[in-house]
Amino acid sequence: MRAYPKLPMNSYICALLYNGICRISVPLFFMISGALLLEKPIDYQKSNRRTISIFIKTALWTLIFLVWNYFYLGQRYALTDIFSSPVRVHFWFLYVLFGIYLTLPLWQKLVSGEDKRLIRYFSILFIAVLTINFVLGILKMRVTYEIPLIGSSCYAGYFIMGYVIRHYINEIKIKKWICVAALIICIAATDLLTFFTSYKANSHIETYSDFRSVFIGVSAITVFYLFMKAKEFKPNSFISLMSKHSFNIYMIHVFYLDIIQVNIDITKFSAWIGFPVFFIFMITLSFVSSWLLELAKGKNKSII
Repeated sequence: MRAYPKLPMNSYICALLYNGICRISVPLFFMISGALLLEKPIDYQKSNRRTISIFIKTALWTLIFLVWNYFYLGQRYALTDIFSSPVRVHFWFLYVLFGIYLTLPLWQKLVSGEDKRLIRYFSILFIAVLTINFVLGILKMRVTYEIPLIGSSCYAGYFIMGYVIRHYINEIKIKKWICVAALIICIAATDLLTFFTSYKANSHIETYSDFRSVFIGVSAITVFYLFMKAKEFKPNSFISLMSKHSFNIYMIHVFYLDIIQVNIDITKFSAWIGFPVFFIFMITLSFVSSWLLELAKGKNKSII
């Protein structure tokens, strides 16, 4: 997608379609985290262990990729940028997660009072600020003095919204067809606005697919709401298996992505074929690598 306009228009359109559908994955990740963690009572020791764990993982993977980048990609990284720019782009979520885990007891206290007015107020404020920041971003305007707790970052908002929707799911009365319609409209808006602005600028523009985009936010909220309204899912061994290895897969897949990008010009492939082929390649090898890693650590009892 970011190779536009060098790649064929057919591939760019395919990339936009995939992006419009899959972009909600990050907001959903934070919403699921909030739904699961904020329901629990405050436990400072457990919260501290969780924070230390994510810090250690971030430090170890940063060291691993520093070595990989230097010897395989020939890239050097300025350690002075460690707090502002992760060693690899996909590390950013670890930074955000560390901040959320560090302040988790505060968020748990915020929602523990069962004050529906406070929760409703936060929800309205979050969506309003998300919309305003999105519009200001389009207008190239920057907010210097941010609103406390909300700010310009959307991730804590998604974290709270996950709890709100799950906790009050039986009290939220929105017809499913309205959610589906809103989801379709938001995905279409994301793709079409991205296409026309990119075509006009002759360069890929990501404004409308940013996680702060109101279209992405509404899409994620509607999908999460629809899943919470759905019937309870039966245990699934495949999902359980992939969940167990999900963190490792996310961290490891970049190695194989680098190998592909160094040795193959992926823009020469049609995206309609390239996406599924490269996805299967990376997910398979990443899973096998994760399984071998867990086996070496002595934590993997069985692949079944």
